[in-house]
Amino acid sequence: MKKNQTAFMKLCLADALIKLMKTQDFDTISVNSICKEAGIGRTTFYRYFENKNGKEEILLFKIKYEWELYSSKHENDKQEQVSDLTAFIYENRHLFSMLYHCNLISVIMRALEDLIPSGETYDKQSSYLMSFFIYGYFGIIYQWIKYDFDETPKQVQRHIDDMISVALR
Repeated sequence: MKKNQTAFMKLCLADALIKLMKTQDFDTISVNSICKEAGIGRTTFYRYFENKNGKEEILLFKIKYEWELYSSKHENDKQEQVSDLTAFIYENRHLFSMLYHCNLISVIMRALEDLIPSGETYDKQSSYLMSFFIYGYFGIIYQWIKYDFDETPKQVQRHIDDMISVALR
């Protein structure tokens, strides 16, 4: 029950922040204005987000939460997980575009680091390989956002698959 209440509060804060981002510069949005928009007290904000990067943490929570909902709805699909992630990003392209235009590229990158399953890496070589994949994927997604999602998720996935096959040669 408490977990659901925590998620609900965080989502209220995230939705309030996203709403404010549509009309204000990200850097000028204060914790007070987020709390006022969400109808939640400042102490509640600081209960969940302790540091000065709380606004970015709110956005990360929102992306991860929405990804969990999306992936549970599509768990029976026969697509690979990265392909699902590409479709998820496209479905949430307004949020990802907003992050791009607010120069919050690091939020997108951190989200992808968390969303791409890397498993346990037991050695340095595996760790390097996963980093190569994650940041290569990020680069393609970044360009896709930059070009205002001018291709379908299937076309972008084809670019990703092509890059992987070139890297494996």
